[in-house]
Amino acid sequence: MPAPSLHTNRAPPAHAATCPTIATVNTPAVSLGFAASYARLVVDHVRARDLPHQPVLAALGLSEADLAGDLAGHWVPATRLCDALHAATAVCNDPHTALQIAQDVRPANMGPLGYTLISCTGFEDGLALFERLQTLVCTQLRAVHQLKGDRIVSRLETLGEVPRDTLLWTFTMASRLAFARWVAGRQLVPDAVWLPCPAPSDAAPLRAWYGCPVHFDAPHASEQGPAAWLALPNPHADAQLHRLMSAMTDQQWSRLAQDGHRLGAVLRQHIAARLQAGCVPLLEDLAPDLEADLGCSLRQLQRRLAEHRLSFKDLVEQVRREQVLHELRHTSLPLAEVAARAAYAEPSSMHRAVRRWTGLTPLAVRQGAVG
Repeated sequence: MPAPSLHTNRAPPAHAATCPTIATVNTPAVSLGFAASYARLVVDHVRARDLPHQPVLAALGLSEADLAGDLAGHWVPATRLCDALHAATAVCNDPHTALQIAQDVRPANMGPLGYTLISCTGFEDGLALFERLQTLVCTQLRAVHQLKGDRIVSRLETLGEVPRDTLLWTFTMASRLAFARWVAGRQLVPDAVWLPCPAPSDAAPLRAWYGCPVHFDAPHASEQGPAAWLALPNPHADAQLHRLMSAMTDQQWSRLAQDGHRLGAVLRQHIAARLQAGCVPLLEDLAPDLEADLGCSLRQLQRRLAEHRLSFKDLVEQVRREQVLHELRHTSLPLAEVAARAAYAEPSSMHRAVRRWTGLTPLAVRQGAVG
C-alpha cells in the first residue's frame, strides 16, 4: 500500500485507467517556473557582496525595474534559474555559491505564503499547508510528503524542462531544509537526501551542511527524516499574523483560477500526480480536489478553460510527453517503469506515443538521438 500523504487526495475512479487515447489539440503552452521573489535570492546574494549582479539578472530574465516593483505574477523558468546560479557562481568565484544562496531564504521570498507558514501553530500544519499551496512558489516542482512508519519522506516531481544540474538541485533542495531549520529554530538533520544530478567536484561542504548521507544521480529528488518532526512546535507561531496572512494567501490563491497560465500550471500538477499513480485522469476526476484547492466548481473550471483556450486533454498529453521524454533523456529508469509512471498500460503504448512525438523509438531518445 502507498504511504499516506499529509494532504489527503481522493482516490481516482476505477474507470480513469481506461480512458481513451488522447488526441492532440492546439492549446497555448502553459508557462512554468519559480516565483520571481524566490529566484531573486540569487541576485540579492551577489548584490550583498558588492559584486556585479547584471549577468545574474539577465540570466533570470528580469530587469532592475522588476526588482524595484512588485514581483507578483513574474515567474522564472527552471532553465533560467539554472543559468543564473551558474552566473552567480562565476561572479562570486566560489563553487559552493548555490549552497550559500539556499541558506538566505526567508518568508518574504515566498510572499504571503511564507508568512502564513511561519505563523502556523506547528510543523505539521505548515507542511500540509505548503503541500496544498506550493504552486504559489513553484509550478515546476511538486513536493509530496508521505509517512512511512516513523519516517517522513518528501519527494519532488518535476514538470517541464528541469535540468539535472548540480547547482540548481543544490539550491532547490537545500533552500527547503534551510527554511525549515529557520522556522523550527533547530538544526534539523535528515536521514538521507537524494539529488537527481551529478556530484560536485567537492561534495564535502554539502554533506557537512546536511549532516547526513547525500546521494547523487538519483532518479528523483527526495529526502527522508523523522516523523517526530511533525510534532515540533513553531516558535514563531502568531495567531493574529496567521489570520491576516492566511487571508492574503487565500486571495492570491483564488486568483489562480482567473489566470490561464496559473490555472494550467495547477492542473498540470494534479495531472502529473494522477499519472504517476497509474491513472489517466478526466477533468471530472480532478474536480473535487480542484474545487477544494481553487474554490471552482466543475462547471466554472470548464468555463475558465474555454475562456483561456485550454484543452484539458491536451494538458494531459503535454504532461505525459514532457515526463516521458525527460525520464528517457535524463534517467536510467527501465522503459517499463517510465511507461508505468506515465500511466501507459503497456510499454508498447508508450513506444507508439514516443514515435508519434519524435519519430524515434524510446531507446533512440535515451541514446541521445535528436527528434
